[in-house]
Amino acid sequence: GFGPLDMTVCILGSPISFLPVLLEGGTRCPGAMVLCLSPAWASRVPSETSPGAWSLLLSRGVSFEAGGHSALETFVPPRRANYVTGTFTAGSPEGGWVGELARDLDCPTGGSVPLARRLEDPLVTRWVLAARAGLPVPPTLAFVLGPGGNLPADPVAPGVRVVRLEDPQGQESLVQEE
Repeated sequence: GFGPLDMTVCILGSPISFLPVLLEGGTRCPGAMVLCLSPAWASRVPSETSPGAWSLLLSRGVSFEAGGHSALETFVPPRRANYVTGTFTAGSPEGGWVGELARDLDCPTGGSVPLARRLEDPLVTRWVLAARAGLPVPPTLAFVLGPGGNLPADPVAPGVRVVRLEDPQGQESLVQEE
């Protein structure tokens, strides 16, 4: 059985992008890789070691062994996750529950919903590459409706021009002018 000193790497959500990691992990550390396909298979409990944080306990999961073998297991007692990652993509069907389960954990995590939103936003990516890293980007003219979430208030960067629109109605002249 697994004890408190044993490793549990938990993948939350769809296994599609993590299948190579699950298979290789099962070969190198049999039983340590656990795929959690449902929020009902995991629970968050207050951390015993980090005040204000949470531990993720797995009651069910698909474990991976050498040779690509996998099995749906029920864990009694539940297994504590030592590392958590998953499908944090905002547009994925499981994005909501994955992000919620992985929030404020007492173990390392491989991402978050806010990070996924930033990495998937091409305008933010171009701004970061141009303004922060000093890398050239394709000439970009972007019209942003509202505050623009992940962008700073005044996003100035070489090759990137951001025009904020408060209301799309009546902005035709501004769009033409730009």
